[in-house]
Amino acid sequence: MAPRVLRHALARPLAQAVLAAGVGLTGMSARAAEPLQFPQDTPVAVQVSLWKPGMRSGLTQPVFHNFMAQVQFSGEPAVITCALRLPDIEGEIAPGQSAEIALRCTQPFRVAPGQPDFKLYAQGRPIGQGRLQAMPLQQVMNAASAAASQP
Repeated sequence: MAPRVLRHALARPLAQAVLAAGVGLTGMSARAAEPLQFPQDTPVAVQVSLWKPGMRSGLTQPVFHNFMAQVQFSGEPAVITCALRLPDIEGEIAPGQSAEIALRCTQPFRVAPGQPDFKLYAQGRPIGQGRLQAMPLQQVMNAASAAASQP
């Protein structure tokens, strides 16, 4: 398949999937929207907050690039294992801090429309929370639409 044809073949389904996610994340009518499916090993932009030790559990030490955590999205029964991919591979996120990172999960997962929140666990203990980022998804959608419209 020629690169231009391949780009068109991939761009339309990607734009439709991202549009469905954007509808769910922005609070617009999402009743007809299907859950957004993410393949395994696909980096997904998220905002995470790690909890300090306390009533909700939490961490005593920072996490580093590729820290493996268990993630459970709102409305989903499954808990999946994901690597926390920091923008700076030498960086860290300390308990009590928030950061924009990428999740890279070891298995496919889905996110229900309007439910982009998730909980983070380590060794069965809750350590934080997070949320899919709508802005990077919107940027992906715009790029996919632009690629689809090029001859």
